[in-house]
Amino acid sequence: MGFTIKKAKRTEVYVKIALMASSGGGKTYSALRLATGMSQEIKEKKGVDAPILMINTEANRGYYYANEFDYDILDLTAPFSPERFIEAINFAISEGYKILIIDSTSHEWEGKGGCLELHQKAGGKYQDWSKVTPRHNKFIETIANSKIHIICTMRGKDQYDMSKDDNGKTTIQKLGVGAKQREGFEYEFTCTFNIDQKTSIAEVQKDNTHIFDQDVATLLTEEHGKRIIQWATSADPTVKDEKIEVTKHKVIDEEIQVADPDLVENNTDENKYPDDLISEISKLFKELKDKELKKEVASKIKEYGKLPDCPIEVQKEIYDKLI
Repeated sequence: MGFTIKKAKRTEVYVKIALMASSGGGKTYSALRLATGMSQEIKEKKGVDAPILMINTEANRGYYYANEFDYDILDLTAPFSPERFIEAINFAISEGYKILIIDSTSHEWEGKGGCLELHQKAGGKYQDWSKVTPRHNKFIETIANSKIHIICTMRGKDQYDMSKDDNGKTTIQKLGVGAKQREGFEYEFTCTFNIDQKTSIAEVQKDNTHIFDQDVATLLTEEHGKRIIQWATSADPTVKDEKIEVTKHKVIDEEIQVADPDLVENNTDENKYPDDLISEISKLFKELKDKELKKEVASKIKEYGKLPDCPIEVQKEIYDKLI
């Protein structure tokens, strides 16, 4: 039969990360924070530079954060065919880049010269997808199989929730549901996140690394990028175990506090606030059923721009309203 069986062995992984969000949710900024942490960890772990390249389809927006992060940029313009993206990915590898951000992959699907337009030009009938799907699949395969770490952003499918307050005033809230890409595209990645448009908090949709097992939602930072590389480059990843151990200590401390408050130092009202306050607020906000309270909290956050920009006292005030 020609089959060969061998012992499974952990090897280095080239991670593929997907970030989905509605406009203004912070896809590009989150991608740059992750990429920066990844680059720093590669430098520290291997002693080699890990330059970052952004394939930019978003006009001038790709340059917004050039004063905050160290990255190179490749401006990709229409037509946004799958082959153009494949060519750009291969070019990044040939130029020695270790980390690639594609901002955004939605253009490959719905942009000028993208798959939807290619389908229309092919005839627009269902059977005409046979001419386009193989080209799109080749794009997916290139991302999955390329020996480079890739972060893909995707525009969220915007839906809107309308509600009225006691005075009859209508409030409209933008919701990001899925991605503007072919259905199922987001599941081709190592990690997939849906980023909230108001708070920039990322909700984990898929995680093969187990790094985010304990995180219902989190603000993506350079530290997450470092931990992802630690997982990707280790033959014996311990990131998950370390996180669980921290959780166990926290549970033990809580048990001691219930049994005998005098045994715990600094037993003050401050202890009621979780260590990851922003993530906990985001979790409670998403689960909240009271529409009026949800609007009140959203309005408070909006005063400061986004949740991470709120002063700590304001964050605590919001947390107290939600619990």
